[in-house]
Amino acid sequence: MASTINHTFIILAYQNSPYLPECIQSLVNQTTPSSIRLSTSTPSDYITALSQKYNIPLLINPIPHGIAADWSFAYQNCETEYLTLAHQDDLYLPKYTELYLAAATKYKKNLIIFSDYNELYHNKIRDNNLLLLFKRLLLNLFFLFKQNLSSAGYKKKILSFGNPVCCPSIMYNVKNIGPFTFNSFYTMNLDWDAALRLSGMQGDFIYVKHKLITRRIHEGSESTNALTNRTRHEEDRRIFERLWPAWFAGWLSLCYKLAYKSNG
Repeated sequence: MASTINHTFIILAYQNSPYLPECIQSLVNQTTPSSIRLSTSTPSDYITALSQKYNIPLLINPIPHGIAADWSFAYQNCETEYLTLAHQDDLYLPKYTELYLAAATKYKKNLIIFSDYNELYHNKIRDNNLLLLFKRLLLNLFFLFKQNLSSAGYKKKILSFGNPVCCPSIMYNVKNIGPFTFNSFYTMNLDWDAALRLSGMQGDFIYVKHKLITRRIHEGSESTNALTNRTRHEEDRRIFERLWPAWFAGWLSLCYKLAYKSNG
């Protein structure tokens, strides 16, 4: 099938996540099949066993230097036109690949394609909180009557008041983007930094207006840990200072710091 040639899920596996099997199963259950790979810099019997169980090739990063290095390694090992860096704790709804490839066919100059999402918190689906509502407001303002953004100015503007793009939902057009590495200066906002850098390239940002990702919120996640140790707040401030005067950047990062409490 064309989809197995055009698109690959590379699952970013780290240590021994109990949620990894559910993530794999959600990719296997896609209505339109894709190639699936596991990629890790922390190899273990657990990850190897899952690779063998699902007959998924395992990529091992021989030079582990943090999250950005893991993402870059996975990106560089993609052999198809399209790539999704799947997060091991999250779930991909069955029509993710089908609807994304349909959008990719419609807008051939795409750089990234992304969608709406909901959250899984304490084993219950959560469709709304303060952050989700604000992200949807930004997206709906810029994509009100269309599905794509081509202007470099508008692509940058949508990222200037925070990052409304759901990180694990992103499908990268490896062919149009070309060689790319993620910035090791960030551990949480490397996707935001990447989107800002891509916004200056010729090509479209595509928004698929469906909830096609379920993000799992739990105490062991990197996002939760970053909120606890202030990493997220510091990285937000750094990016806002690239876009705004220091006083306004500080105010925006403080607003986000307060809004993150809606995660719990």
